[in-house]
Order: sequence, then C-alpha cells, then structure tokens
Amino acid sequence: MDQKPAGTPQAAAPEAALPANQPLWVGTRYELLPPLEAGAEPNGIVTVRDLEPWQRCWQCLSTDNLAGEAYCTNCGAALEVRTYRAWYGEQADLSGEALLATLEADSPILACEVLPELWDVVEPEDAQGHVLVIFYHDTGLPLSLPLDEPTALAIGVQLARLLHELHQAGLYLGPVSPDDVVQGVDNHIRLRRATGLHAGDASDPTAAAHSQQRDLHELGVLLEALTSTPRTTRRLDDTAASALIEQEQQGTLAMILRQIRTQELTSAADVLAALEQLLHALRVPSPLLQQIAAASHRGVIRDHNEDSCLHLSLVVNSSSVNLPVGVFIVADGMGGHAAGEVASRLAVQHAATVIMQDYFATLLDGEHTYDPQAAADLLTRAVLRANEAVRREGNRRGNDMGTTITMALVVGDRATIANVGDSRAYLMRDGVLRRITQDHSLVMRLVEIGQITEQDIYTHPQRNAVLRSLGDQLDIEVDIFHEQLRPDDLLLLCSDGLWEMTHDPEMTALLNRIGDVDTATHALIDAANSAGGEDNVTAVLVRFVPSPEPDA
Repeated sequence: MDQKPAGTPQAAAPEAALPANQPLWVGTRYELLPPLEAGAEPNGIVTVRDLEPWQRCWQCLSTDNLAGEAYCTNCGAALEVRTYRAWYGEQADLSGEALLATLEADSPILACEVLPELWDVVEPEDAQGHVLVIFYHDTGLPLSLPLDEPTALAIGVQLARLLHELHQAGLYLGPVSPDDVVQGVDNHIRLRRATGLHAGDASDPTAAAHSQQRDLHELGVLLEALTSTPRTTRRLDDTAASALIEQEQQGTLAMILRQIRTQELTSAADVLAALEQLLHALRVPSPLLQQIAAASHRGVIRDHNEDSCLHLSLVVNSSSVNLPVGVFIVADGMGGHAAGEVASRLAVQHAATVIMQDYFATLLDGEHTYDPQAAADLLTRAVLRANEAVRREGNRRGNDMGTTITMALVVGDRATIANVGDSRAYLMRDGVLRRITQDHSLVMRLVEIGQITEQDIYTHPQRNAVLRSLGDQLDIEVDIFHEQLRPDDLLLLCSDGLWEMTHDPEMTALLNRIGDVDTATHALIDAANSAGGEDNVTAVLVRFVPSPEPDA
C-alpha cells in the first residue's frame, strides 16, 4: 500500500470520534483540533486550523495572494496559520449558528451584521454528509460593564432588529450573555457566539408565539445585565424616592424592560420601535429657553467674598430650530484672604475653558445630538483641569487653598451636573424643591450612617468640614448627575452660604412665591443675610421655558 508523506491531510472517518491525540483533516486545507467542545463526537463546536492562509487574508479578506505567500499583497498582514471556531457534523443536523450556512447571501438576517460572520463552509466529498461551518474571528472589543443607557439602547436596537428578521424567517436566537457580545465602532456589535440559534415549528403558531416571547425575555435579561450596577443601600427621603419612581414610569429603558416582562410588548417589531423611540429621545434634546439670573454677596460676617460664579448661554440655530446651551458654575473658595477667592476664580476659569474648547466648537457642525456619557466625561475633564490649576497655584504660593465646585451643562432639556464639595445643585419642579447633588462633608457622612438627621446639619459644630474639594489631592472623584428638564423647571446652583442659612423649606416657599428669576435670586441672597449671613452667599438660578414653534 502506498504511503503518504508526513503532514499530508488524511480523510476523516465520518462516524468516528475525534482521535484523542491527533488532529482530524477536512479536505486539504483545514485541520480540526481535538477535543470537541461538546464531547468527543461530531455535531458540535470545534477549533480548526487554516493551513493555507494565503487563500484568503484574515485581515482584508483578499483572495489575490499566491500560494505560500507570507504577507498579504493587499494589506500587508502576516498570513500565518490561524485558528477559528467552527461547527462540524452531519449536514442534516445543523444547529446553533451553523444554521447561518443555510441562508441566502442576501438574507435580511445576514444584512443585520450582528450574528457571527461565516468564514467558510466546507463539504468534503469523502465525509459522507458531514459539513464544516467555520466562523470568522471575533472583531471588536469586549463590553465594559455597566454600559450607559444610550449605549445599551443602541445595542438593544440592533438585537431587536435581528430578532425581527429571525422571527420573520421562523428562527429564534435563544439566550445571549454579555460575554457573547463584542463592540466595534459607533456602538455596532457582533455576537461572538449564537449557540442557541434554532428553527421553530412553522406548523404550530402557539409554539412560535412562545418562542418569540422567550427571545424578547432573553433580550430584556441581556439589556438589564448590560446596564446593571452593584446594589447599594441608600437612604432616600420622600422627594428623592418620588423622583426615582417618576423616572421609572416615564420613557426609560427600565420602563421598556418592564413592558417586556409583563408582555405588553409582544413582538420584536414592538420592542424595536420602543427602543428606537427612546434612543432618539435621549440623543435629540428638546429646545428649552433659559431665563438666567445670578448674584453673589460677601454676607454679614465675612469681610471679603471667596465665592465665584459663572453663567454662559448661547443658542445654536439649525433648520429653524433653536437649541439653547448653557454652562453654570458656582465655586466656594477656602484658604483665607487672597487664597480662597483665587482658588474659586481659577476653578471657574479653567472649568469653563474646557467646556468652551472641547464642546462649544462642536456645536457649529450641526450635530445637535446629546450623549450623556460624553457630557459626563466632558464635565469630569473640566473639574479635573480646575483641580490641577488650583493645586498648582497653591503649591506655587505655599498655601492650602481650595474650593468646592458645582457646575451644570444644559443642552436643550438635558442637564449634566458635576459636583465636588458642599456647594449644591437643586431642581424645582411642580412646586417641589429637590436636591440633586450629594454634599461631600463630614455632617453628610454622619447623616448617611444614621448618627444625625439632615436637620442637625444646620447646627452641627463640624458643619463646615468638607471631605472633598479642589486643590486638595492630585486625583479627585467627581460626582456626575443627569436630569431631563421640563418647561417651568428651575435649576438652582448655590454655595453653602445660601442653603445653610435659609434651609430648603424657606427656599421652596420663596421660589414658589416669586416668578421672576432675577427678583427671586436677590431674594434668596437677602434671606440668607437676614438669617445671619455667616458665610459668602452665591446663587445661579435658571428657569426653563418652551421654545416658540418655528415659523412655517
């Protein structure tokens, strides 16, 4: 009997298990590596080695290379031997993502470009009905959890669109875990694995409806996993609890997930429409005009003012639609005369500069979309730049100057708030004043652990002890908050000289009584001074009103 040279491909015994210590050859190009992922028998996921990589470049997919070429003549990629995931088994028993091999090239399912990409399908002549379905290597990065809501929504839209196409073809996706998803550019995703992909029974409408709902349920489970954050115990007052309930009941991802669980959304098309509508609402701010007032006073006791503030507003007009954009900052300096006021001024100056350089210029390109994560990153950079400036000046002067900072970027009806220290941001809606920020102070820490009540903050002997401020450390943690605004909402940024003196109930009554923002702002300052004026007092007050409809 003739002997073949070493390394010559050997034909596979179709019904035999993979040998324990040697590969199995399929044709002349691919080598199946043991062991099988699902056990030592065909019809399962395997790993294959492509021994003729010049036939198709793994990087640019060029097929123009000559046999034995070491580098792709088109893109220069090294054409070394590579391994791939594959499905190997009887053609009649295709399962999981191997079912993709049965689809036409122009199938809407493949057009979604979310399922694993096919690399090759091999049907060896001597394999007696066996087929090798090879998948392209993973392209993209693992997801970094938790995701922000817009990113999760963009992923949900792609998966819901895929489910719609699958269900139209009588196919069902099955469970998908976050580990199965890789992310490319512009939030585009691809599934690394889709082992649960299966065909339904077209003759049983009840079973088909059940399989569709099961896919929707699994999509909801995945989206919840993508956005989940570690559970922590928090103390909430009635106002904060009401705000969370209100967010849950309105247009949020949580609402859509609840509708999936309760089967209010019964088809992939329904889920797709809901996700697309919410994603559009998050990305495209509604125009709200800004009525702005600001005031600052040294108070009754202090001989100079260490507070600084800034309000900057502009309107970008595109397609006859005005989009108001505002930046509002309050900083309360610390360190005594010629130090605290310098610290607060530097913080305001450098934080505002980052916003103008990194954001305002982009408004001129006509892209009036809003990305909460990008806004959060922008404000974080602004605060860190301010911290660097204050710290550098303090070192130069040899003193321990510092400052708090509370700032807001408002784009239409979207507000992103950053905070370090115990200056505050409030939102007033429907006559109720709600604190947005969390004080970084000793007394607030005592409230959180239950040793004192919030009312005790105003009289506690350590009420001026701040735990976090600019200029103190090289790296600081910046708190970020997001709010979706409504017409007639009021946004108030203020130093502790206001809220410590007037208290929230008095500020609420005053803002409800006075409609004009300029009059209300000065009334707040006067109220703080009338209550003792023990500290500098600064307030920036913004009322949001509907933008007039554009002329036809």
